Parts: sequence; structure tokens; C-alpha cells
Amino acid sequence: MRPIAALTLALGMAVLAAPTGEAQQLGVEARIPCHSYDEIARQLGSRYKESPVSLGVQTNGNLLQVFASPESGTWTILSTSPAGTTCVIAAGKSWESLKISNDPEA
Repeated sequence: MRPIAALTLALGMAVLAAPTGEAQQLGVEARIPCHSYDEIARQLGSRYKESPVSLGVQTNGNLLQVFASPESGTWTILSTSPAGTTCVIAAGKSWESLKISNDPEA
């Protein structure tokens, strides 16, 4: 099993064992793996050598973060509610960071 698939499965099982009110409130089924931010960040760092590379605030007030590993190219996108519930919303490999340019010709 691929490492990212294993993390998603493990986090999904944790959600099934103890679903969060946040996921239910949003009408999202328990398929989205959610847990505490500290636990997910620890797992991404220790298992996949991923760390935060970018972030932004979503229109719903949640913090959106991209974790990535320059070594392996794996990446994970997290959404964290103000209450601290963090959900893995996407993961994959071959992450590339692009240089931000204000020049429309670039």
C-alpha cells in the first residue's frame, strides 16, 4: 500500500471510530479523514517528512495549508476549523512550487 493511501486509510478509520461534529455539520460523510491538527501535522512530519509550505484563510474561516516534502515530492492539503478540527482534503505526489510573479508576461 502506498504511504499516502495508508495515512488516508488510517485517518479515515479514526474518523469512523469517532466522527466529528464539524464533518457532520458540513454534510460531509465520514470518508474525509479529520483529527486534531497536532496529530495530523506530527504524522505528516514523521512518516512523510512533510512540512507546511503555504497557507491561506478560506472564505468559511478555515485555515487551508499545504504540507509538502522536498525529498519525496509528496503533498497533503489540510483544512483546519477555528475549533481546531483538521481534515485531510487532498494528498498526492510530484508537488512543485512555482515562483509567484506579478508580471502578467512571465
